Amino acid sequence: MANFDGWINQFYNLDEQFFAACLLDQLIFRTSQQFEASLCSLFRSNLNGKLFSNKQDLYLLQIIKSRCDPRLRLVPVICETDPPTKSGPLVLRRLQRILQINQKWMCWPWQASKLVGGDESIRTIIFVDDFLGTGKQFKKFFNDWDFHQHSEKVNYFYAPVVAHEEGINYLTAKLPTIHIVSAETLTKDHAFFSNSTWNRLGQNCISAEDAKTWYLDFVTKKKINPENVGCLGYGDLALVFGFSHASPNNSLPILWYETDGWQPLLER
Repeated sequence: MANFDGWINQFYNLDEQFFAACLLDQLIFRTSQQFEASLCSLFRSNLNGKLFSNKQDLYLLQIIKSRCDPRLRLVPVICETDPPTKSGPLVLRRLQRILQINQKWMCWPWQASKLVGGDESIRTIIFVDDFLGTGKQFKKFFNDWDFHQHSEKVNYFYAPVVAHEEGINYLTAKLPTIHIVSAETLTKDHAFFSNSTWNRLGQNCISAEDAKTWYLDFVTKKKINPENVGCLGYGDLALVFGFSHASPNNSLPILWYETDGWQPLLER
């Protein structure tokens, strides 16, 4: 974590300290080892079963390690305007390192979109990512690189390590030709201000709505309101989730947003 002491010391009175304790209680934090274990599981089992239901578990790994062209490409999720630090390429690099994938079968999205079509073209594209939130960013990525124009010629698989059900449902409706496979799925009950969360945390004294009202007042005073994201995280998912390498912007900004007056707990 970026700076636990710096973050926790910004909560002064008992109400603020109680709220910070609740955030920590609900925080789902995936270490580097946990993330890589999920990545391995995704490719060895979940994704393999979706692609090759009649093959043994390690078949996918065998063909993407081999020298013979599997007519399949692994593609990081990154838009033209994204910075080089975007998580998609990072995930693909880690995948290549831990699973020893042949680099020839990895390519950028602008390369992959040109390889579709024709008798000798690739037949399967696996989009690699760490997190699927609302699904809107992936839809933009998919259309920006014109993958939607080739849906009849190639099988598309989107493989985020962690996926939220809202994003899964959104992409299933908007991009029905894409198969979504993840190692871990989050639901609406993972929202920090869900009733199920505060039925436990509040112990019949604090409701989810009361907690949300308190939080919005607190972050407004502290100016923790990133542009185009909002106080509740992108898409108002209000998650309390982070990886060791980055935190999705669907998580509450109180965890990852940095200002002159606020020290983040997690890396963004």
